[in-house]
Amino acid sequence: MLRQKEFSSRGNMEISNFKGEIKRHEPLSRHTSFGIGGPADILAYPSDRNDLVALLSGIKMQGARYFVIGSGTNLLVRDGGFRGVVICLQRLNTIKIEREYHSVGGTFSVVYAEAGGLLAKLLGFTIEQGLTGLEFAAGIPGTVGGAICMNAGTTAGEIGDVVDSVTLISPDGALVTRGREDMGFGYRTSHIPPGHLVLDAKIILRHDDQERIKARVKKLQDNRKQRQPWGLRSAGSVFKNPQEESAGRLIDAAKLKGRKVGEAQVSDQHANFIVNLGKARAKDVVALMEIVKQTVLDVHGVRLEPEIKIIGED
Repeated sequence: MLRQKEFSSRGNMEISNFKGEIKRHEPLSRHTSFGIGGPADILAYPSDRNDLVALLSGIKMQGARYFVIGSGTNLLVRDGGFRGVVICLQRLNTIKIEREYHSVGGTFSVVYAEAGGLLAKLLGFTIEQGLTGLEFAAGIPGTVGGAICMNAGTTAGEIGDVVDSVTLISPDGALVTRGREDMGFGYRTSHIPPGHLVLDAKIILRHDDQERIKARVKKLQDNRKQRQPWGLRSAGSVFKNPQEESAGRLIDAAKLKGRKVGEAQVSDQHANFIVNLGKARAKDVVALMEIVKQTVLDVHGVRLEPEIKIIGED
């Protein structure tokens, strides 16, 4: 656990009883899809759930702030970095079939997936098993935990549609299991109590012909590649779609495609993406987001809400 010290030491505290990996003063630009972000005081990789419980206990004793990342998508870290502990769950990535059962509509499998597993890996696993219901995830970056937190999805479906239950871990290390009906899944949101982390999820998928599943996934992947920027770093969709409207269409109609601040640019291909042309800073992205929000409000009378998370210090 973290020993009692003043956390103002900015990561110089001692850590014991922790089996995972610790990186101090680690630039978060190395761990986000944007390629942007200052250093975290501590970046911690728990090796398993017991390690995570020990880490959370130590963080509580220390009185430190913490934030959880998976693969660093859908995230903008400010240039000053994060004062506290960033917890990366990438090593909690088990995916397996828990059980199968027969019901009206066919044969179903309950798939167990830990929060740090990549959503793409989970999709690949379900394709191999001949399970349908997760095809909408084709091309969506990030981890299972992140997908649960934001109810990731597209017009073809959302993760909340297939979740059976979610295990959360409280700041005190207690495990809490919630069924789908208790998760409050909505558009790009779910109800997770403050300080709680997603530990794992069980999803229910139906058995289907593997070739048909592959064909559906390929069609969705091809469609995303045609519509979204590839080869440049981004954090995915920047703004939530307003009700019955497309944020990308509103931004495009406001003639903002190609607009730049520093080396942050509104994508020429998809207006709801901001891309890093190479050396963009967080302050550039934030300034560009403000320009987009204000312009869309002035032109369309619609107030856009960010979909990406912004953390850290200026």
